[in-house]
Amino acid sequence: MFKNYLKTAWRSLLKNKTSSLINISGLAVGLATGIIIMLLIVNEFSYDKFNTNLKDIYLLMKNQKQVDGISTGDATAGPMAASLRSEMPETKYAARVAYFDNQLMEIGDKTIYESGIYAEPAIFNMMTLPAIEGNPVTALQNENSVVITEQTARKLFGKEDPMGKLVLTNKSSFKVAAVVRDVPPNSTIKFDMVFSFSYFAKQNTWLSKWDDNRIQTWVQLKPGANLSLLDKKLTHILEVRSNDTTVSLFVYPFAKLRLYRSFSNGRPNGGRIDMVILLMVLAVFVILIACINFMNISTARSEHRSREVGIRKVLGASRKLIIYQFMSEAMLMTFLALLLAVFLAQMVLPVFNRYTGNNLVLNFWNWKVLALLIAIGLFTGLIAGSYPALFLSRFKIIKVLKGALANGKSGSGLRKALVTIQFIISIFLIIATIVIYKQINHVGNRPLGYDQDNLIDIAANGDLSGNFQILKNDLVQIPGVKNITAGSDNILQFGGSVTGMDYPGKIPGQEISVIVSSVQYDWAKTVGIKMLEGRDFSPDFATDSTACIINESTVQKMGLKEPIVGQNIGGKSVIGVFQNFVYNNPSGIIAPMVISLQTGNLPHFFVRIKNDDHWRSTLAQIEAAVKKINHNYPFEYSFTKADYQRRFEEWSSVGFAATIFGSMAIFIACLGLFGLSSFLAEKRGKEISIRKVFGASVKSIWLLLSKDFLKPVFIAMVIVIPISVWLAHVFLSGITYHTELTWWMFTLAGLITVLVALITVSFQGIKAAIANPVKNLRSE
Repeated sequence: MFKNYLKTAWRSLLKNKTSSLINISGLAVGLATGIIIMLLIVNEFSYDKFNTNLKDIYLLMKNQKQVDGISTGDATAGPMAASLRSEMPETKYAARVAYFDNQLMEIGDKTIYESGIYAEPAIFNMMTLPAIEGNPVTALQNENSVVITEQTARKLFGKEDPMGKLVLTNKSSFKVAAVVRDVPPNSTIKFDMVFSFSYFAKQNTWLSKWDDNRIQTWVQLKPGANLSLLDKKLTHILEVRSNDTTVSLFVYPFAKLRLYRSFSNGRPNGGRIDMVILLMVLAVFVILIACINFMNISTARSEHRSREVGIRKVLGASRKLIIYQFMSEAMLMTFLALLLAVFLAQMVLPVFNRYTGNNLVLNFWNWKVLALLIAIGLFTGLIAGSYPALFLSRFKIIKVLKGALANGKSGSGLRKALVTIQFIISIFLIIATIVIYKQINHVGNRPLGYDQDNLIDIAANGDLSGNFQILKNDLVQIPGVKNITAGSDNILQFGGSVTGMDYPGKIPGQEISVIVSSVQYDWAKTVGIKMLEGRDFSPDFATDSTACIINESTVQKMGLKEPIVGQNIGGKSVIGVFQNFVYNNPSGIIAPMVISLQTGNLPHFFVRIKNDDHWRSTLAQIEAAVKKINHNYPFEYSFTKADYQRRFEEWSSVGFAATIFGSMAIFIACLGLFGLSSFLAEKRGKEISIRKVFGASVKSIWLLLSKDFLKPVFIAMVIVIPISVWLAHVFLSGITYHTELTWWMFTLAGLITVLVALITVSFQGIKAAIANPVKNLRSE
């Protein structure tokens, strides 16, 4: 029986080639889009699941009461881990972690840049990162040992045994004491190398302070631990030892960290889960549009199939068997479309991964992926085929054989409703694409507050960081160099914050989280940041060693009164106020910042060169000056503008993905509209021919055919625009620096939809209008 269903379904598919091709193509594009979205969602939900202790691992987080609400972060004070281990019986393991990026490593005569972490030994008790050689827990107990991944071992030492080999960095030697498996790509904590945290602690004395928050603290709790009680005890310890009553601590589940990391006013308010939900909705929309195409074309061709149904019923077929027959056709087309969709997804994935920074792979050996593919196929086939099967199977034998369905009205009401739904989804997706594009463009055009052009960031590795003045003396002799300075952070990313800073007019118990950083002389001048009041650090003033400069946000958050210069903040005298500039998050708030002078070792040297045709020659001379001091190290530099563009592209990749998926949905809708208009133009062929004989123009016939498809567009616009306005407002209100909604966004979406519908329908309308009426009227 089933074989007979498939054979009949295959014959029907070949008999109706045009409608079958449109249906399969629409379903294939929809399913391919759904498959890629499915891979994105599966990837998001797979994060950190390889950790066997995942349900018991937590990240210590901090809420800080401020004048304008509560800020939440994962940077905590250095002593907290020791308190967790010694004073909290709920704790099984606790470990501190600090990250480093692109740090220069020397292995014999080879130099290479690697990223990694400084961590306490217990991190390997908590995380499931199996050892290949050595014991990583024991290794990190020695401050001169390093743990590396399998891939890093091959990169550094080739086929040689890495155990016991030396790695030189920061003028210190470290022995490879353990090799672990590569960190999975779906891991929140990523590293190539792990150095002992005890070495990091020796270099950073601020770790002993209770009000200096720059590291992460991870903890594995014993089963059944009372989390709310633990949070209260941790907060009490911090209040007593930091004398700060505005801070509260809480442990946050590692299992939720990837998807639910966003906080608003001290409470979780989503995070990446919002993007996952958006993708789910988008996938449903795209597949639904493809299914609507199938329903529309199948029911529109009901007259062609009605006699077949009537004859089957006369010969004894029950309605149930006829439903099975039409469902078989739908399933056959769906799984043919699914095969084509898998091929399309495989073709598109490399390009999609490159533009969005993902590493998605369609792995057929993964039973979960295979099960989801089959589930998507079955779901789509059932949705697409259910109504046509029910609709066609209910035809009455007498009406069918008498030709009572020839007026073509059967199912027309549902078709109009389905077309309207298609346009509602399409207009919504167009509006969403416009809003996302406008927001990305708005952030891209945000005034940065400093001059990115021709600003070079040189990594001060090896002997370079301790020889700033020598390098500066050499560089000022180069005609193309305008200024040089240094800093503890690059301009794009600044580190942790501190609380407990004293300032004039401070209300007891009211603390402000402040970003702190250190720079060399002429920092504002070199970077191109405007001084609004006072001056930059200058070697002409010996007192600058006990001074600081602050940004506008510091003045606003602390409520400082004029004159600002001369006031004391955190024990240092303010000598200048600089304009706010964008750092860390391109669309985020600009937090308070206090900059101090440091003439010692700093990791970033900033050089401003002239904007002329000789910049390559200038850069070569800068390299020669650097190599003279640092001849054993490669010349590592980057243009700040290029670095910012790379960061911005990563941030805007979500918008790119949404635009692509939205465009696919619109394409599928147009494909279905084309097929439906083609059939209806063919069905009304005799009517059009008679109208032409009586003198109807091409224009009037085109309008006659087009107006039926424009009505659903206008109905859809009336329904969807108010909903879209509300949803867009909700979306943008969650972004600090956001664009404003304007009427043209929604008008443009409507015009695009009308234009696309007209172009799609006009091809068939004009084709029918210019056809020779004799061909259609020969039989009359």
